[in-house]
Amino acid sequence: MATSTLAKGDVQIAARDGHDVPEGTGLGPDGQPTNDPAEILKGVLLPFGGYKGSAIAMMVELLCAGMTGDYFSFEAGVHDNNDGGPAKGGELVIAISPQLVAGEGWQEHCAGFFDAISGLDGIRLPGDRRHKNRLDTGPRHINAELIDRIKDLC
Repeated sequence: MATSTLAKGDVQIAARDGHDVPEGTGLGPDGQPTNDPAEILKGVLLPFGGYKGSAIAMMVELLCAGMTGDYFSFEAGVHDNNDGGPAKGGELVIAISPQLVAGEGWQEHCAGFFDAISGLDGIRLPGDRRHKNRLDTGPRHINAELIDRIKDLC
């Protein structure tokens, strides 16, 4: 899960395809805000939610790197091949039994939460857009450079 306003892979793709990213995505190496993805890749991505989001980012970083002994994000960049694929770094799996923690009725309780959110005008749950897009059977645009890279692998 990316805790930045835009995942690094998306910034890498924007740089490869030559288009800007939204304002507030990151800072260039000079520490100044920029929407140039190539400059952001030399600088730093910004956390979602501003300073409050940075606390969540630090928590995730400590869980996924500190508690696993793997790379922190500032260390992982050295080991990244910058191909737009998955970042190299730690993963932490936390298993919680809702039955043991919340008891009977937890599923209905959670379903009520999601129903309340889904019932709000213009509000989507995480994954809703992706699910809708998968149902769309229309044509897809695939970057020509990506097609060439795939052909080279064959």
